[in-house]
Amino acid sequence: MKQITLENLHCTDTEDTLGSDECRLEVYNDGELHFAYRQDLNDDQDWPLNASLLFANSCMLRLFDEDGGFPGDDDDALGVVHIGTADVQHATATFREDDADYTLTYSVVDRPDIAQSDLANFAIDQFEASTAPGLWPQLAKADIIRDLRVRRGNPTNINQMNSNFCGPTSIVFELARTQPRRYVDLVRQLYETGGFWSRTHRVDAPQGLRDTHSGQNMSPADWMLIATMRNDENAIFGVSADSSGFTSQVEGMTTPWEMEGWTSELLLKSTVSNSTTFVWGEFDAIRYAHQVWSAGGSAFIMLHSDMFSAPDGMVPPWPDHWVVYAGGLDESGGRIRFSVYSWGNIYPLDLSLDHFENCMFGIVTGF
Repeated sequence: MKQITLENLHCTDTEDTLGSDECRLEVYNDGELHFAYRQDLNDDQDWPLNASLLFANSCMLRLFDEDGGFPGDDDDALGVVHIGTADVQHATATFREDDADYTLTYSVVDRPDIAQSDLANFAIDQFEASTAPGLWPQLAKADIIRDLRVRRGNPTNINQMNSNFCGPTSIVFELARTQPRRYVDLVRQLYETGGFWSRTHRVDAPQGLRDTHSGQNMSPADWMLIATMRNDENAIFGVSADSSGFTSQVEGMTTPWEMEGWTSELLLKSTVSNSTTFVWGEFDAIRYAHQVWSAGGSAFIMLHSDMFSAPDGMVPPWPDHWVVYAGGLDESGGRIRFSVYSWGNIYPLDLSLDHFENCMFGIVTGF
């Protein structure tokens, strides 16, 4: 592995005619957005970044002046820098598009002591060592670091607890399971900057949410990320740490198209599909979910939670829960068996065909 240390960004000339540039430095390691740093800079000012990150083959840096808050005024691209694997000390690179002039100082060193499998642990260590202030005053950084280490060892510890956030919880479980470094990066961005970057846009936690304690008996790391995802999608009802009953149900409701969006934006899946089975197609859907999962993709099942218990009367004709497909499909002996993640556990299900059909309402897949 290679370690790049971003040492300093110097502004010679801003892109803006008046005042400071609202700089956003995006770091892409091996083609994946790793982190986005922000700082206002004016002429002849320095930004001591002092940030170290790992990559295997390539690192790309993109600098923007953020103007997107104004109608019709997109963020201004100030340049792109590509950095290879050659070891360098205090090298410089420039961003000089759109009449701006910025100089980045950086170093690259070899890190043979760090394997690909250690990247998430390295990211947690970097987060723990960071001196950036947190923007969630009711959440202790030490508790979040503890949560990340536990989830790095076993992502099934991610748990929606008393909340109705089964949809975003399922996405976060898959993120931690399949992309542990990205999962840590998003949690760190959210804690230190109040938001994080998905594939195409920034997701911000409003001040009211950031001022809350960890809600619904969820752990701090789970609450911070999952509640932010859910709040960002809610057009009317903001997320509350203390909500219950009907309000909690409305706050937590997740649609298939929201699951599609998160699968693309957060899990970075390029091929995403949604198939509902309210009338027919249950068996084809679960077989396709297994096919996607076997090929290394992610599959989410929309069901009624009665699927977890023996049939007792009529199943309501609507879904109320999202789970993650976890393999093991077996259709022998006139029954159907497979495993799912939900509520902090992997559950092996063994169902009659009728009970499965009555409780199954669709899938969202991505690979």
